[in-house]
Amino acid sequence: MSIKDKSGWARPAVLLNPLAGDPTDADSHIGGPMLWPIDEPWPWCDGTRHDPQSPGVPGADIAGIGMPFVGAVQLYRRDFPELPFPAGTDVLQVFLCTLHHDLDDCYGPDVRLVWRDSASVVELIEEEPEPPVQEEIYTPTVNALEPIRFTDYAHSFDRPEELRDADWPETSSGTKIGGWTCWWQTGPMDFECRECGTAQRQMLSLATHEPSGDHVEWEFGREGNLNIFTCPKDVHHPIRLWID
Repeated sequence: MSIKDKSGWARPAVLLNPLAGDPTDADSHIGGPMLWPIDEPWPWCDGTRHDPQSPGVPGADIAGIGMPFVGAVQLYRRDFPELPFPAGTDVLQVFLCTLHHDLDDCYGPDVRLVWRDSASVVELIEEEPEPPVQEEIYTPTVNALEPIRFTDYAHSFDRPEELRDADWPETSSGTKIGGWTCWWQTGPMDFECRECGTAQRQMLSLATHEPSGDHVEWEFGREGNLNIFTCPKDVHHPIRLWID
């Protein structure tokens, strides 16, 4: 591959491009109301991965136990068909436990993914639980989305040595679906699915800073990104989180 040939190092990606708005549970959004059925238990932190110095529910021995997750991102298939929706689903919901956790050797909020069929939700939950304590740096503001589809190019760390000095577009550091990981403090890192050993791919990256300047007002690591890696064989396999 010649230095001028970028094709092998290009991936399709979608910038979510968050903007101030007033989305409903029927919309794709960041930080807005979630499409959650009244008869389904809300996700709660089990304290599996936690930082013992982080505050928790009063009386709990482990930080985060009994703490409700916070609805962070909701993406509909009609808006983002690029996501790997399992058969019979058309909504991806991303939840954060907004306390400090020890996440796969990095430090940040815990994450839960929920894939659901919107048509199966008949009656909505009356009120979403709110954690009594949380870290403000992990709590998003409410944003509508105006997606931008583009071609993302590999970070210099991901390219072979003979291509690292090539004058290519920078890897996008914004909140995005797909694309390449924007390594900043570490990298490159390769992750294998804990269940089947398949090489995982970055599915979603949540950013501290957006290219547009309309930031969500959360912060991951030292002003980095919370990167969510999934198994290409089955998105229900355990995810991998990496903050960089």
